[in-house]
Amino acid sequence: GYGPAPRDRNAHAEPVVGCRETVRRVAATRGWRVPPAQTFLRRLRAEVPAAEVVRAREGRLAALAARPFQVRTVEGLAPLDIACGDGYRHNLFVRPAGGGRPFRPVTWFWQDVRTRRLLAWRSGPTESADLLRLAFRDLVTAHGVPGAVLQDNTRAASAKWFGGGGPRWRRDRDDTVPGILDLLGVRVIHTGVEREANGRARGRGWAKPVERAFRDLGESVDRHPRAAGAFTGRSPVDKPANYDESGALDWDVFLAVLADGVRAHNARPGRRTEAADGRSFDEVWEAEIATTPVRRLTRAQEALLLLAAESTRIRPGGLFRLRADRAAGLPRNDYWHEALAGLVGRRVTARFDPRDLHAGVEVFDAKGRWVCRAECRLPVGFADADAARTHARERRARQRGLDRADAARERMADLLDGHGAALPAPAPPERGPRRVVRMTPQEAARPDVARRRALEDKLALGLRRTAEDRQ
Repeated sequence: GYGPAPRDRNAHAEPVVGCRETVRRVAATRGWRVPPAQTFLRRLRAEVPAAEVVRAREGRLAALAARPFQVRTVEGLAPLDIACGDGYRHNLFVRPAGGGRPFRPVTWFWQDVRTRRLLAWRSGPTESADLLRLAFRDLVTAHGVPGAVLQDNTRAASAKWFGGGGPRWRRDRDDTVPGILDLLGVRVIHTGVEREANGRARGRGWAKPVERAFRDLGESVDRHPRAAGAFTGRSPVDKPANYDESGALDWDVFLAVLADGVRAHNARPGRRTEAADGRSFDEVWEAEIATTPVRRLTRAQEALLLLAAESTRIRPGGLFRLRADRAAGLPRNDYWHEALAGLVGRRVTARFDPRDLHAGVEVFDAKGRWVCRAECRLPVGFADADAARTHARERRARQRGLDRADAARERMADLLDGHGAALPAPAPPERGPRRVVRMTPQEAARPDVARRRALEDKLALGLRRTAEDRQ
C-alpha cells in the first residue's frame, strides 16, 4: 500500500512515508499545486527523482544504498597484512560456567582479509576490551602480528589499553595510554559511520569482510542440533515456539559447538572469493602463509597482552594508585618502587592483571619504555609490632645504602680533584689534508637569526644608497 507505515519507537531509521505524503512534501518545497489523486503516481515518477523518493520514504541510509558501493580488491595484500575484527551476538541462550541466569554470548572474531579465514575468537557475556585483548593475544600467539587491523570505532575497540588514545570522546586528554596495538606497531583502520536525520548512527557493516561470515555461523552454531531449545530467533518477531531460558546450553558445550562451526566454515570448499577461486579458506591460507614473512613476539611481549593498562600519576615518595580496585569495590592499594622517586608528578602506564590486583604492577613511561615492577603495599594493623619492626629494618637498610653511595661519591670527587691537575693534557688530534671544506651552519640555521640578518642587510643597503644620493 501507499499509506504511511506505523512508527516503531525502537526503530533506528526514519518513519516510512507513503507516496501521497511524499508528493505533498515535494510540492510544498517547490511551490506546486497538489494534483488530483489520479495523477499522484504519474507525476511522482515523471518529475521527482527516484533518489528523492527513497530519501523521503525510507531515510538517509536507504538513499545511500541506492547507489553502488565501492568494490575493493585484495590483489596486493598478503596473509596477515590486515586482520578484520568484529563482535557477533549469538541468537541462543547459554548458561554460565559458575551458575547464574542464562545470557546471549558475544564472540569477537579476527579474520584475515586476504584469505577470509577466521584465525582467532573469544566469547564472553559482553563485548569488552578484555575480550578483544584476549582474542588478539590468541591471534598473535597462534599466527603472528598483523600489519593492520580493521574494526569499528566502538567503546571496546577504542579502549585505552587496547587501541590506545582512550575513549572516542576523550582523545584530547593528557592521560592517554599507549595501547597494545600502538606498542606493537599495528596500524588501526576504523570503519565509517552513517547517521540518520535524527542523529542516530549506524556503522558500515558492509565494509568489514567478517560480517559475511556471521550468516554462516548463525546457521552452523546458533541452529546446531545440540543447541535445540536454546535458539532465540534473529529478532523479537522471529521467536521460536519453544523460546525459553530453561533450554540454555552449558558454557562448555557452547564453546565446543562454536569451535566445530568455525572449523566447518574455514574448511568448506567452493568459495567464490577473489583469493579462494573455488578453494576453501584453509587451503588458501596454507598455500600463501608458507611464503609470507610473519612477525613473532617474544614471551615477555606476549605476556603484556594478558595485562590491562591504566594511566596514573606518580605521587610524592614514588607511590601511585589505580582506579581498577575502586571499580571492583576494593580498598585503595598503594604501589611503590624506589625507581619511581625520580618520576614524581609525571604520568606513567601501569599494566596489571585485573584478576589479581595484589600482584606486581609493570610500570612504563610515556614513551612505552619499561621502568620497574612496583609491588603492592598492603595496609597493616595499627598495633602490629612485627610489621613495624620489618618496616623500620627496611628503612634503615635503605638509608645505610644511600649513605654509602654518598660517601663513595665524595671520595671519587676528592680523587679527581687531587690527581686531575697532575695528569698531562691530551694532545690535540692531527688534522689531515683538507681538499674540500664545507662550513657547518650554526646560527644561520635558526629562522630568527636568518630573519635578523636579512633585516640588517636591507638596512645596510638602504643606508648605503642614502649616502650615495647625498653625494
